[in-house]
Amino acid sequence: MYVQLFGCEEVKVDELFIGPIGENAEIEDEGNHGNDETRLFILSSLAQSQMSRVACILCEEPMLVFDRYPLVDGSFFLSPKQHSTGCIEVKYEGRPLFLTCVCMACLDGLSTNRVINCRFCGEIWDGSNLVLGTMYSYDIFAAMPCCAERLKCNNCFKLLLHPQQRLNFYSDYSHCVTCPYCATQDTHFVKPLSFCYTKSNVVRHQSIA
Repeated sequence: MYVQLFGCEEVKVDELFIGPIGENAEIEDEGNHGNDETRLFILSSLAQSQMSRVACILCEEPMLVFDRYPLVDGSFFLSPKQHSTGCIEVKYEGRPLFLTCVCMACLDGLSTNRVINCRFCGEIWDGSNLVLGTMYSYDIFAAMPCCAERLKCNNCFKLLLHPQQRLNFYSDYSHCVTCPYCATQDTHFVKPLSFCYTKSNVVRHQSIA
């Protein structure tokens, strides 16, 4: 099976995999943590939109943006889809993307009404391992597919990847892919949050090291 990644030649799906989950597989973390270029990119993008605050994509609470790290009490990320009207469009490495933010409380999920879980498999989304105050260059929700529903074509709904396989990089899930079945080109792994998740009243307990 072959898929077309954005800006790349057509490649075989198997060549993108690093192996089944549970076999010491590690996915490279591509977050731009703490560099000045990322800081200036965020600040200039917000300044152009005359914004000094951003809203959490999950709870919609406003957050101040600071001019030094940590830039925000949460994490920024870039998504090819506009998850809400508050996500501003930016150009990053030549691609039109949307600057999005999640607050620390929703990332941790340790407070009531701060937990979201998958509508299909029920797994709780956990963003507690993400670095606070900086920006990820990919959609952090798409990068953590929990079940087969997250890996289907947005048009014909056929499975594009085996649920037990993972792509080499987190950012690969945010790239445009051509479905080998219906030939629809889309960011198939980036789904609307309302499609994937529902809010839960359960509080996620912090793991004990």
